[in-house]
Amino acid sequence: MPKFKSVLSAVVFVLWGISSAFAADERFSVAVDVDVTAEDASQARERAMTEANRAAFLEVSRRITTADGAARLAAMTDAQLLNFIKEVAVEEEKSSSVRYMATLRIVLNEDMLREYMKERQIPLLVQSSSRILVVPVFREFESDPPLLWESTNLWREAWDKAPQNGSIRFVSLPVSGTNYALIDAGKALSMDGEALDKLMQVNGADDVYVLDAVYDGIDGLIVRASSYGGNSRTFRISGARSSGSALFDKAVSEVSAQLSAQLQQQSLDENAKENQAVVLFNFEKLRQWVEAENVLHSVPYIKNIEMQAMGTNKAQFKLTYIGSAEKLLHALRAKSFNLSERGSFWIMEKY
Repeated sequence: MPKFKSVLSAVVFVLWGISSAFAADERFSVAVDVDVTAEDASQARERAMTEANRAAFLEVSRRITTADGAARLAAMTDAQLLNFIKEVAVEEEKSSSVRYMATLRIVLNEDMLREYMKERQIPLLVQSSSRILVVPVFREFESDPPLLWESTNLWREAWDKAPQNGSIRFVSLPVSGTNYALIDAGKALSMDGEALDKLMQVNGADDVYVLDAVYDGIDGLIVRASSYGGNSRTFRISGARSSGSALFDKAVSEVSAQLSAQLQQQSLDENAKENQAVVLFNFEKLRQWVEAENVLHSVPYIKNIEMQAMGTNKAQFKLTYIGSAEKLLHALRAKSFNLSERGSFWIMEKY
């Protein structure tokens, strides 16, 4: 992984100074379903709108800040949060004399909410949706052969049906010929670096977690979580084995929630650091450089691109970005670009 020279910026929670030239943050737009019954259709619609506004506001809060930050925002009254509603569009609706049902697209005022959070020092998570690949390995007992692709792996089955929402999405390893050839349960438990790195590239993931689940001695599950990025944690999930899939569903919920909170905090810590690197990009035609520059501008946590030299088929620039070098590398790989170290500078390549 590339390790750029780190330059500490002023103490900040988040990337407030990022250029306004970036596209609007899609996390501030939410689709909400409502179904409300009241004394008449007018009251039902009014109550539905109030409920929808709060539901949208809470969903956006969960996407853009920590659990503590979301709780502070949720303390607003309905009248207060109404100030942050920018647009309400009706995608579908039905009504009767006492009932109102609809699907509404609600957009919050991004600039106003960002400013409100900044004034109150509520941390804002950097604009990105981290995709975490999950490799669910299961054993009934420690001494048993581990299961991964087998149909009897209830742990993988639970992850397969888990929702993929929020700014950090945990995606179960898809069943495919490529993935099947790359990894098995044994390689997963040994944290085979080559296999895990390839899995991330093939599946467009920012990190990969091997989740080793084993039945507890009495009841419940013990889940050991180990990531390619070097994080590790152990979870104990209470519950009865006899509950079958319900125990594994509960484990998915608890593990994803706690890992999400941990990763969000890491993101905030990383965002207090500003990193710089000199990068060289070789190209045959000018349009290739234009494409590369557009890709760099599309990465949310890149703060500045300072051109240093432009020669025949060569561009040299200083890249300033917020967060870790690993996060930058994964973002570029997802767009078919790579970074490799060459002493005091880095080479950016299209592949």
